[in-house]
Amino acid sequence: MSNLNIALSLTLKHPSVQSVIDIAKDVINNNNVLDTELLYNLAKRRLKLPRKGLLSIIQLLINKKVLVEGSKYTRDEVLNNKYRFKLYRFLTSNLGAHFSTIKKQIITDSIGNLGSSGQLIWHLEMLIKFNYIKKIKIKNYTVFLPYEIDDEIGLIYFILLDEIYLKIIQLLIRNEKLKRSDVHKLVNEKRETIYYRINNLIEFNVIKLSGDKNSLVLNTRKKDDIISIIKTLSQNKPQIKKLNFSSE
Repeated sequence: MSNLNIALSLTLKHPSVQSVIDIAKDVINNNNVLDTELLYNLAKRRLKLPRKGLLSIIQLLINKKVLVEGSKYTRDEVLNNKYRFKLYRFLTSNLGAHFSTIKKQIITDSIGNLGSSGQLIWHLEMLIKFNYIKKIKIKNYTVFLPYEIDDEIGLIYFILLDEIYLKIIQLLIRNEKLKRSDVHKLVNEKRETIYYRINNLIEFNVIKLSGDKNSLVLNTRKKDDIISIIKTLSQNKPQIKKLNFSSE
C-alpha cells in the first residue's frame, strides 16, 4: 500500500493501526511506560510498513489520545480500573458536576472509596489525559465534563443545578422581559443574592440587558438548549444544591 493510500485510509479500526496498538502494549508491558521511539523501531521491524505510513499511524494514535508518551496505559485500558470507570460513569450521568460534588459522591458515598482527594485528582487527570473528560473553570469552580460535551452546554448544566439560578431562568422563560426588581420580588430571596446571580448570568451570556438596561431577557440563542436541559434535569430529578461562587 502506498504512503498516500495509508494516510487516506487511516482509522482506528484499520488492521495496521490495530497492529501498532498491540505493539505499543508490548512496549508498555516490557518498559512500564510508552516510548514512541522504541514503538517506531519495533513496529518498523515487525510490520514492514513504509516509514511515512508508520509515522502517520503513530501520529494518529497520539492525536486521538489512544497513546500518550510516557504513560503506563493505552486509552482502552484506562477504564479497566473499577474506580476510574465509576468516576467516568458518574461524570457522564451528572453533567456540570464540580470538584466538591464529585469528591463528596465518589469518596464518601457508595460509589467507591478512592481514599483521598489526591487519588481522586489523579484519576481525574488520567481521564483528562486520554480525552475521556475535560475540565472548565466557572468562577471559582472547576467543572468536569465528558470530552465531547460543548463547554457552553456544560456551563448551562452547571448553573441550572443551582436552585436560585434555575428560578431566575424559569421566570425569564415564562416572561419575555423582566426588571431586576421584579425578579427579586418573584424569587423571594435577598436582594444582593438575586442581583449577584443576575450579574453572573449576564457575564455568562445566558441573559442580556434590554431596552433601557433595566430589563432582562433570556439569550435567544441559548433558549432552546436551556429548555431542553431543564427538561432533562426534571426527568432525572437531581438534588438541586445552592452554590455560592464567592465562598468556595
